[in-house]
Amino acid sequence: MYVLGLEGTAHTVSASILDERKIYSLVSKTYRPEEGGINPREAADFHFANIVDVITQAISEASIKPDEIGLVSFSRGPGLPPSLKIVATAARAMAIKYRIPIVGVNHPLGHIEIGRRETGCNDPVMLYVSGGNTQIIAYRNGHYRVFGETLDIGIGNLLDKIARLMGFPFPGGPEVEAMALRGGKLLDMPYTVRGMDTAFSGMYTAAAGFLKKGERPEDVCMSVQEYAFSMLVETLERAIFTTGKKSILLAGGVARNRRLREMIQVMAGEAGIEVFETPDRYCMDNGAMIGQAGLLTYLARGPDDMEDTGIDQFFRIDQAYASWVKVDETIYTDRGAESRIRRTEFHGFDAIEKERVPKGYRIPAMDTMIRVARMKREITMLNRMKKAGIPVPDLFSLNMDKASFMMEDIRGTNIGFARISDSSIAQELGRIVGKMHSSGLCHGDLTMNNIILRDGRLFLIDPSMGSVTDRIQDFAYDMRLLNESAVASLPGGDDFMDMVKKGYMENFESGKKVIDELANIEKRRRYA
Repeated sequence: MYVLGLEGTAHTVSASILDERKIYSLVSKTYRPEEGGINPREAADFHFANIVDVITQAISEASIKPDEIGLVSFSRGPGLPPSLKIVATAARAMAIKYRIPIVGVNHPLGHIEIGRRETGCNDPVMLYVSGGNTQIIAYRNGHYRVFGETLDIGIGNLLDKIARLMGFPFPGGPEVEAMALRGGKLLDMPYTVRGMDTAFSGMYTAAAGFLKKGERPEDVCMSVQEYAFSMLVETLERAIFTTGKKSILLAGGVARNRRLREMIQVMAGEAGIEVFETPDRYCMDNGAMIGQAGLLTYLARGPDDMEDTGIDQFFRIDQAYASWVKVDETIYTDRGAESRIRRTEFHGFDAIEKERVPKGYRIPAMDTMIRVARMKREITMLNRMKKAGIPVPDLFSLNMDKASFMMEDIRGTNIGFARISDSSIAQELGRIVGKMHSSGLCHGDLTMNNIILRDGRLFLIDPSMGSVTDRIQDFAYDMRLLNESAVASLPGGDDFMDMVKKGYMENFESGKKVIDELANIEKRRRYA
């Protein structure tokens, strides 16, 4: 069956003809503003002026007639509403004129499905990095789930904004990459990671400040890449160990960056994970990826009704239908994403030695700084949490030279790996987190994998990104990490979190304010 795939979420309008066996054509045209970033109205005007041409050329290059098309697939969202409307209108016109079934699909779903098709990978963790999106996605419990994402601007947006500071046109990522190759001095940049989420706006502010002070643009670009990509690779590795997946898929325009690919390959080699790189032609937004996602959707559940083909600028991949994925067997280990764990004894007590291992993908000076800082913070937070009555392992000894320490071995079950969803456990977890927050302590990486159940008791581990704070927003981000992890990991994750919130508000006077702020954060999420 021939499928016409139409893409037009942002700067590129594209059409492709494909079937189950072959991609017959791919025609794309890209709006490039003379200055500044994308103007939504100008992008829509560009799409309007070119949509007929790209469709006509794609059909011609495929050597078929319009009435031979068996399905029209279009990008329903997320994206810029004016651009989305142009492509959706064209798709509906084709479907009505030629009486063709129609399917509206999720844009990120297109990236992952064209990547799976072209590379042969089956059940990966996908790093999707572009101007408008920065996400870590994996298949779990019948849906693709977002395990981590940017909390402010996308990585591609960051690179474009920095390029504009130096007078380079859109898109600026390739110019930043070229400048970085000539850099030699690592400047101190913000390194902002929350669990598997990242934030980049502080890095833009720092870069602007360095340029104003007269630092070499080459050094600024190199530093931005090293810090930003290290953040991405760290969170990607954490997602690998959280999900137990055996492969990585790279997608999106920024995934073409050679330094990012090099860093991911190093990390994957250290972790024993295979990396699949979406071919450059399909990394950028394109009609073939929409056609592939539409084909799979249609074969799995049939076409959309015409009244259901409206655009959705906030259409998240975890809302998209994707029943066709055959999940690989997951592999979990005792090793963490950042640490090597060794079981031992300490004066007759069961103990573990936790050593923060060097990361070959990071510049050595940066790597040492991060490992030592994380170790010190973990020790500080464990002490504070213990004094506040939070169930955490006892500390035994410290070795600064090895960036390691020894602590009590909590020989229990990781509730993330075991997928424990008991409501009484959920409510008790809420009480513990509520007590922690009421003591002015924020865990910083509150995911299901950092919670251990032993003999009916819960313990929190690895608060290495925690902080002492009284900010409602900090507590809300803690709860957001837990919520995202539970929903992604557990059958009935939403019900589990309802019980967590109940216990949380029982034990924290400001709990209702935190839950309200959590709802506000969910509403503000830009990156879908």
